[in-house]
Amino acid sequence: MHMLTRLAAVSLAFAAAPVLAGSPAPQAAPAVAGTPVAQNDIDKKDPMICERVTEIGSRLRAKKICMTKSQWEEQRRGDRSNIERSQIQRGMDPVG
Repeated sequence: MHMLTRLAAVSLAFAAAPVLAGSPAPQAAPAVAGTPVAQNDIDKKDPMICERVTEIGSRLRAKKICMTKSQWEEQRRGDRSNIERSQIQRGMDPVG
């Protein structure tokens, strides 16, 4: 339950950060001097992906979370790192 709550909180923080900062969307850097990169090219490389995350303990309740592909990959990497760290820590605790 806590992992799902953390996932939702981090996801919302990623989604809200640009809005709360009030900064304009980042401009595309030119690929070659004098040739600007179109916004569509950036969107193709890092598309927005929305996933439905069901709440633990409920069959019907779910939240829709949208992030870019790179943000999802970073989220999964962080989750995996946390799981591995907790498994290692649990293995170090004395039993009994």
